[in-house]
Amino acid sequence: MYLSEVEKLARYLISPGLTVPDLCKFLVLETFAHLKTSAVYTSEITEDGCLAPVGTFGLAKTVVADWGNIPLTIEAPLTVSVKTNQLVLIRREEAVEKYPVLVEYKGIPEKWDSYLVTPILPFGAIALTLDSVPVIETELESFLRAVGALASLFIQRSKVRVEPFDRRHPHSKIREQGVLTERQVLIKQLMEKGHTNNAIAGEIGYSESLVRQETMAIYATLNISGRKELLDDSGGG
Repeated sequence: MYLSEVEKLARYLISPGLTVPDLCKFLVLETFAHLKTSAVYTSEITEDGCLAPVGTFGLAKTVVADWGNIPLTIEAPLTVSVKTNQLVLIRREEAVEKYPVLVEYKGIPEKWDSYLVTPILPFGAIALTLDSVPVIETELESFLRAVGALASLFIQRSKVRVEPFDRRHPHSKIREQGVLTERQVLIKQLMEKGHTNNAIAGEIGYSESLVRQETMAIYATLNISGRKELLDDSGGG
């Protein structure tokens, strides 16, 4: 069941002219429909340590604008999920007791049963407002993380600046269409040396999961298909 939904989303993401609002609408009405999803909120981590909204559906734009960027220093479902790299599921009746700061966020829908946040490291997080209370099992978590990864890659690609073909370098396939972070540059250098994700994680002191997410972000930024193409273009293949 989940594999089918992931495949549908992947096919949808190659639709011409697709926008982030289109993606969010599809997530609510198609991908997460079986969870009785009423709203989706996607966010990215900013350079100053906040979670900023990049796309929503089912929430009023004025409400999201009033919320603004959410500092990672506060204790809220979104921030806890990102800081721990774990799914966060809360029921409506326990929300304020667990996270008192939610009282300050006006405009939260009155009718909902649970709120589910999936971290998408190193990008950000995706949050679902549900009219159900799902049981978080391994299969469901894998599904949520897979969807989050696809969504984040699409959002990042949509921001990439496409550079014109440079005839002075006809043999170079890699076009740096975006700027890699310092961490991504380091990971790219280790990949070019033949290091595995596990070895890179040990080298720089991060989890293998985070390294895997960073490699996906690197591929998206450089507009390449994967490690083989990276190594081929760097002369390491």
